[in-house]
Amino acid sequence: MKRAFIYIILLLMAAGTRAQQVKISSIDIFSDANIINPVVVDSVLYFSSNKKNSIAVNYFNSDESRLYQLYYVKLKNRQPSGLTHSFFRNSNRVYNQVGITFSGEQPIVTQNDLERDSYHGHPLGIFSYNDRGDATNGSEVVKNLGKGNAAYPAISPDGKTMIFASDKDGGYGSSDLYICQKVAGSWSEPENMGPDVNTKEAETSPFIHDSGLIFFASSGRPDSRRLDIYYTYPTKDGYAKPVKVDFGINSAADDYGFFYSKNEEWGFFTSNRQGKERIYYFEETFPRFDNPQPYEEETLCYTFYESSAENYDPSEFSFKWSFSDGAEVAGLEVDHCFKGPGMYDVVLSVFDKTTNEEMFSLVNFPFEIEHKEQLKISCLAGTIHVGQEVQFDVDASGVTAFKPTKFYWNFGQGVLVKGKQVTTKYKKPGTYRVVCGTIDDKDKSVRVSNYIEITVVK
Repeated sequence: MKRAFIYIILLLMAAGTRAQQVKISSIDIFSDANIINPVVVDSVLYFSSNKKNSIAVNYFNSDESRLYQLYYVKLKNRQPSGLTHSFFRNSNRVYNQVGITFSGEQPIVTQNDLERDSYHGHPLGIFSYNDRGDATNGSEVVKNLGKGNAAYPAISPDGKTMIFASDKDGGYGSSDLYICQKVAGSWSEPENMGPDVNTKEAETSPFIHDSGLIFFASSGRPDSRRLDIYYTYPTKDGYAKPVKVDFGINSAADDYGFFYSKNEEWGFFTSNRQGKERIYYFEETFPRFDNPQPYEEETLCYTFYESSAENYDPSEFSFKWSFSDGAEVAGLEVDHCFKGPGMYDVVLSVFDKTTNEEMFSLVNFPFEIEHKEQLKISCLAGTIHVGQEVQFDVDASGVTAFKPTKFYWNFGQGVLVKGKQVTTKYKKPGTYRVVCGTIDDKDKSVRVSNYIEITVVK
């Protein structure tokens, strides 16, 4: 057998955290083997492992390491339940199968052919399958890579976008992320995602979340230790600056192969933090609010004036403004404060000063004050000093889509607390963004979050 290329996996994958936010546990599958690259579809966990094939027959790479094959197991309460099965019913054991995703029901597999170390010019490729019968009947998805590898594809929920890792010529580092679109049933020519995402080191194992966030692993960012997990998203100018996932996932070891649930409360990832490559389950105990909006005071007070009223002699005529909230204010130019958002009728009436009788309405129009679905955040301190205990309050009366019961705070310095009235202390001067969020108890995908910015001085 010719030299195997399973080491390409390592080439593509390798070169505090707030632990109170998440519970992490290792998945109890194949304890004597590596398990990597989890994907969950319909309560089934798919993954790759180099477990021993059987007592009598095993296949190895040229370095005597066992091949990776694809497996799946049903989940119950998000934990493996029942027997673990090989993904392909008639698997060809001279293939390394190191990752899987799905385009609808179609499996998309990362694999290489160990009997030909230059298969189509590269040992790792991405192949699509029509069924789970024979591991040799895949159709190559990404081509024109020269001698480069293609691996670990991520398919968007709508099936129109694919992102994958490759070390093809012309990239920025040891492996880059590339993106392509599905056009008329075929994938377009891959485009490098550019320097906003890619670095001089490795970017790999992307995952496209339902929210539009793109998660991936990188070893080349200023705050990377080894492989750490980051996220970005498309902008009008390219991609947002990647942000390191900050809720207890990343460690001093390699962390990659991230999968995140739709409701953003649990998921799986791969890590070698305990020596072997293992899959870990995580469950957040503190929810994320990725796109908080600035809190804006609602404008309820307005000045009303009608310029056409200047045509009337003020010695003969007087004016009165009437509002459908019951208020009446005399004068040509008046100030009025409404009680809250809503649609109001505004009327300007003209009166005969001699008889004090209403003659006619000069203007009559609807006036709308739009409701802002938001949390009102207030800080009871004026000037905030380092070491000072500061109290924050939240008023949820502006949220009408649901009735908030729990409130989550991020004070912008790594401190997270729950409550309607909360306190904190700042250790350093600076400007901080204070975020408060709430979640609908009945539908956890419905969230409202707002922020204010404060300045802390010595």
